[in-house]
Amino acid sequence: MKKRFGVLRILAAILKILGVVVAALSILGGLISFVMSFAGTDLFTAMGFDNTSGALFGLFGAFMMIVVGLLYAIMLYGYGELLMLLITIEDNTFRTVELLEDVTKEEK
Repeated sequence: MKKRFGVLRILAAILKILGVVVAALSILGGLISFVMSFAGTDLFTAMGFDNTSGALFGLFGAFMMIVVGLLYAIMLYGYGELLMLLITIEDNTFRTVELLEDVTKEEK
C-alpha cells in the first residue's frame, strides 16, 4: 500500500530535526553566555552594569537561554510527533474501514 500524506511526513521529520538542533544550539548558547559572564565583563560594563551585577546578569541570561531554548525545542519535537500520531491514527482508521468493508461484502 502506498504511503499517504508524504508532505506531512516530511514536515514532521523536519520539525523533529529542528527540535534537536534548537536544543543543541540553546545549550551551546547558554554555555557561551555563561563563560562570557565571567570572562568578558567588559561586555556587561558596556551595557551599564558593574562587574558583579554583570556576572549575575550573565548567569541569569545563560540560565534563561537554556530553559527557554529547551522548552522551544521540546515543543518543536512534540509538534513533529503530533503530526506522526495523527497520520498513524488516520492510517489505522483507513485500514479499519477497509477491513469492515471486506467483512460486510463477505456477509452479503
